[in-house]
Amino acid sequence: MVVFVPILLYALTLLLIALYSRNMGRPTMISEMYYGMGRSCMMPCVLVALALSFLPLMLDLGGQQWLAFLTCMGLAFVGASPAYLSEGERPVHKGAAIISALAGTLWCLTMEPCVVAVAAFIAVIASLADRRCWLFWCEVCALSSVAATLMLKTFGA
Repeated sequence: MVVFVPILLYALTLLLIALYSRNMGRPTMISEMYYGMGRSCMMPCVLVALALSFLPLMLDLGGQQWLAFLTCMGLAFVGASPAYLSEGERPVHKGAAIISALAGTLWCLTMEPCVVAVAAFIAVIASLADRRCWLFWCEVCALSSVAATLMLKTFGA
């Protein structure tokens, strides 16, 4: 039951990305959706909620807990500072995004290295096929590797 909320929020995130991509075209990065949605708080709120729902599960599963914390807090800061084109928010947004992606990938490597390998392979193939959106594919694959690792470890696969 505890895993239901993070899975639901992850599915909601993917649904928002898919709907945005269908209606507005694929963004070059997930953060671009904030501006494409007319500076709506929907995507930032979903990212913060996703980060906060992932954190207890990641800490419970163990591994390098400091990486779990950096992953989730980085994602929460990305959501809390969505206006990356603004001079004031750009350093926070960019730094948090980099920290979250790196920490999340490293956390997954300590838990399920095969998941990271598969996600990296998919990111490379998607990025080669769609070079304009390479960062978008890397972000989606990094986020997906954390979600997949959570599900695999939680459901005992």
